[in-house]
Amino acid sequence: MSPFTTQVPDCLIIGAAKAGTTSLFNVLAGHPQVFAAREKETRFFSHDARFENGLEWYRQQYFKGAPDHAVRMEATPAYLTWSDKVARRIRQSCEGRPVALVTILRDPVKRAYSHYWHRVRLGHESLSFADAIAQEDTRLQANWEELSRTGNGKYGYVRASCYAARLRPFVEQFDPGAFFFLLQEDLGAERFPAAIRRLLGFLRVDDTVSLSPAQLNVPTKARHQGAARAYWRLKRTFARNIYTTLVPPAVRRKILPALFPASGYPPMDADIEQRLRVRFAEEVTACQTLIQRDLSHWLPSR
Repeated sequence: MSPFTTQVPDCLIIGAAKAGTTSLFNVLAGHPQVFAAREKETRFFSHDARFENGLEWYRQQYFKGAPDHAVRMEATPAYLTWSDKVARRIRQSCEGRPVALVTILRDPVKRAYSHYWHRVRLGHESLSFADAIAQEDTRLQANWEELSRTGNGKYGYVRASCYAARLRPFVEQFDPGAFFFLLQEDLGAERFPAAIRRLLGFLRVDDTVSLSPAQLNVPTKARHQGAARAYWRLKRTFARNIYTTLVPPAVRRKILPALFPASGYPPMDADIEQRLRVRFAEEVTACQTLIQRDLSHWLPSR
């Protein structure tokens, strides 16, 4: 029996949502010593029903056929969002084996705004950004049981940008050496080569392999709401496994932009942005200490 049948993958990209996890996943998937999960967001540790299926189900579903020498990787931003339960689950599943927890963060205000428009695109959000932020705590409380059970990021725009609070359960469960932190700007052309080289070294794979930067996700808008709803319904049901198995990755990559062409969203109101920066200031300062990176450009202007 493979030793992997009783352990989690070697590399988990745990978040943050709307910070570049898809781009980072695609970059690392291009390395010959990295085996990427068949589906980027497995949500295994954040979705209660999936977690109850057990680790062997997880391996068979997403990592079957992985070479013994490969780093097995998946990326689920909900792991950071729901860290209170996820960190403990991953730790218990590791059974003392090492695991790399890769985290990529983004300006928390911009991340929250991008998160909001992502939900608008999915048809999950009808309030204005200002109203959604004002009503966030009330909506989260009213829907907490379902959101927590399914690991859903709906409504939690500010909550998911409180990085220090979301990281703390992981820090309590794992040694400092388990973490590798990136900022979204590290994936830009200028910083990319050095940042990826450090990450490959951290993962103990060949850091001389040339990897090309992946384009960061751009804002999109559904071309046809009916087709978009059908697509997301498919992704939420068992039929997604058939879709993933039968439709080649190259075709799947064409379907999404066909349904959701690039479409920018309006700039954030300056007053709302400044209020959010003040609101996040304490979290940013704490995160700065936690990840040992200069985040002063995320703080409110004086």
